[in-house]
Amino acid sequence: MSRAAIAIGMVLCLAGSAAFAADPSFTDKGELVRPPDYREWVFLASGLGMTYGPNRPQAGQTPPFDNVFVRPESYREFMKTGRWPEGTMFMLEVRNAEENVSINAGGRTQGSLRAIEAAVKDSKRYPDGGWSYFSFDGPQGLKESTAPFPRTASCYACHSRNGAVEWTFTQFYPVPFEVAQKLGTVRKDYDPARKAE
Repeated sequence: MSRAAIAIGMVLCLAGSAAFAADPSFTDKGELVRPPDYREWVFLASGLGMTYGPNRPQAGQTPPFDNVFVRPESYREFMKTGRWPEGTMFMLEVRNAEENVSINAGGRTQGSLRAIEAAVKDSKRYPDGGWSYFSFDGPQGLKESTAPFPRTASCYACHSRNGAVEWTFTQFYPVPFEVAQKLGTVRKDYDPARKAE
């Protein structure tokens, strides 16, 4: 075997190890570990004042921004297949919306961090739907690791009923949603006119 072939094999092996190491990490208690580098992942979309069902801001309350990131490996696979692979992890970052910052005389910019949440696809760990949802918020600030929301939490019913692709709100991510439509992976029961209850 040539040195070039050996070198290529080593590179592929290391690449595979790196991809494996990037999978969502869990503690011995089954808590999801907050990834410190999620802002280096693929940025999917930002929304302003995204609310579903009864969780609406109170009158006069400035609606927050949310930013959604996904693991690069998952994004690449989705762009080829229109499906989120096992090990997919989304990070949802919620930030305050601020007005009149610096030279800005109109509109809003993103400000301080309000919350961080996550969604993970792991059908072996979560056989009843394949997805689980997490919040890293705690009374002392952000937690390093967190248990999933209980299966009775409203996020499960909302995602399973209203997600355009599996249990994900891919309908809010313009480029992936176009791919899902083109590849026919949008759920047959997805109704864009249906509102969350």
